[in-house]
Amino acid sequence: MNNVLAKDQNWARIAPFLAVITAILLFVLFKPTDALFWALINIPLYLFHQTEEHLWPGGFKDYVNRIVFSLPPGEESLTDSKVFWINIILVWLAFAVLGFLAFVDIGFGLVIIVFSVLNCITHIAELVRRHRWNPGSVMAGIQLILSCYAAYYVTVHGLEHPFAWWVGSVVFSAVVHLVLFKAVMGPGKAARSAPNPSSQ
Repeated sequence: MNNVLAKDQNWARIAPFLAVITAILLFVLFKPTDALFWALINIPLYLFHQTEEHLWPGGFKDYVNRIVFSLPPGEESLTDSKVFWINIILVWLAFAVLGFLAFVDIGFGLVIIVFSVLNCITHIAELVRRHRWNPGSVMAGIQLILSCYAAYYVTVHGLEHPFAWWVGSVVFSAVVHLVLFKAVMGPGKAARSAPNPSSQ
């Protein structure tokens, strides 16, 4: 089952539907004047971001392998399996847990926001560096603007012990992204016919 969902990012087909559903729920359950609204806004935003990355127009896996790592066809560092587990465990599952915890302490919502901001920055930095669109960069720009406001609003209107939460959120998000980069740059499952000097 996992192989079917992972292959060609089939799992991403549900992302736009989940994005619409969570966006509707967000506006039904909260008002934009509620701190929790902004603490949770990155859940639908990230799902829209994943839609651009992996479904429409998609192509994130190929972009990383061909453009970022300069790997030849048939050779992969970022595989379908890695894309699947990264997005399901470190985004869907983690965001769901953090979202529920935000009802207990809104600081967990700040973790979602900061994690999203770091991800957006990687997309925008890649866009600036290569002067070309990369899968997810349009939503990253939109998400970054809304996330910066969300971070401000949550900090001012609902966060207790803001310094501790900011430090914890930044450290946690940075460590997770470093782990992700290490996982992506590790050897993939695709067959490698010969060493490629341009690979990283």
